[in-house]
Amino acid sequence: MWIDGPLEPGLALRFTARLWCYDRLMHSCRESGSTALGRYGGHATSRAIFVALLIACASVPAAASPPVELVETIPVESTLGDPTLPAARDAWLALIRDAKHSLDFEQFYLSHWPGEPMGDVLEAIRQAARRGVKVRLLLDARMHRTYPQPADSLGMVPNITVRTIDMGRLGGGVQHSKYFLVDDRVAFLGSQNFDWRSLKHIHELGVRVADRRVVQEFRRVFEQDWKAAVDTSAADAARASRQRGTARLVRPLPFRIVQAAGDTVELWPSYSPKGHIPDSTRWDRDAIVRLLDSARREIVVQLLVYAPVDRGITDEAIDQALRRAGARGVKVKLLISDWEADGSAIGSLQSLSRAANVEARLSTVPEWSGGYIPFGRVEHCKYAVVDSLWTWLGTSNWEPSYFHTSRNIAVTMRNQPIALRARRIFETSWGAPGAAPVKADSTYAPKVHGETPPPGKIKYGG
Repeated sequence: MWIDGPLEPGLALRFTARLWCYDRLMHSCRESGSTALGRYGGHATSRAIFVALLIACASVPAAASPPVELVETIPVESTLGDPTLPAARDAWLALIRDAKHSLDFEQFYLSHWPGEPMGDVLEAIRQAARRGVKVRLLLDARMHRTYPQPADSLGMVPNITVRTIDMGRLGGGVQHSKYFLVDDRVAFLGSQNFDWRSLKHIHELGVRVADRRVVQEFRRVFEQDWKAAVDTSAADAARASRQRGTARLVRPLPFRIVQAAGDTVELWPSYSPKGHIPDSTRWDRDAIVRLLDSARREIVVQLLVYAPVDRGITDEAIDQALRRAGARGVKVKLLISDWEADGSAIGSLQSLSRAANVEARLSTVPEWSGGYIPFGRVEHCKYAVVDSLWTWLGTSNWEPSYFHTSRNIAVTMRNQPIALRARRIFETSWGAPGAAPVKADSTYAPKVHGETPPPGKIKYGG
């Protein structure tokens, strides 16, 4: 028997192991006097058949990923998350390397540190541009001034165009969304910034959606912002933004995406801020309130920060929806990062934790052995699971400015397998050693997470 060409190393190892198991089985049969395999022509013949079957099975390609798939970053040296999910770095590289004609990125900022995983992503983008893929990168103007070098360097490569958008001029906030579009085929969105830390040192959750309708939906947002980035008239841009925000799209929702036989995802896109979106009926804050009001048994929420008041804006709609849910017997759990203790928002979380059937915990991600990571080692996920059936996943923290002044996008998905996976991620963080109940009468010390390390710590990266 012969094999046409070498086997891939992992496949060769599995092949050899299975063949060894077969030989051990045959040896046992001979030792016990079994004749069960005799009708197949004896050991030599049946062994050859077994080898042929193994090779035939090996030639069958691995099952393709489902159209809608969660993608996670698990901080190194932590036990958080679901290690069976695709890692963000690997998912990003696969999507970028598979791009045929276009890559459109709308990101809060771009940050790289030598030797860290964002370097592979940047090189993949350069290689895509060199093979003719048109790349557009849109960043928040203020954050670009903080991290100018990586994006400016990319912008010097042929086929790559970089722009910045001043959302303060358009909506009063920032361009905070984190998503990209691959050709007309795939969209990726989630809590991951275009930041080396988001691929290694921060707990993040995103979703890859391979559906042209979803890509077209978010492309409307991208094209609107791409054009606004070069509009030199603030008044005209704001006026055009308001006009676009009142338009309604005729495309019916939800989008139904078949994962497998008997497994369909129903998906609703949503976005912010209210006055700068392609369809005013798809405002993200209202989508969240509707979802919370639909809850019958349980709501779990995982966020960086939470408050009904921030940056001078008050909006209690989400807070009231959570309280209504608890009042009607729904079990509500909120897991918020320990950065929450660094400001006045902790009072809002303490107040909510007093409501009926509401629990809240602060999550601390363990430190990294290699040094202090500025703006890292934190729970940064932004998702909610309702009744283990519905999943909201987006780029917004649940504070008013994210919905009223800043660009953000999200999806709401009705699908039990996806919801259960997200629910398990939540439970892992909820039960982690670093998760501590919020106490309504406690005073919390601020968490050091900025550029200056705590006393006695050595900073790594920046």
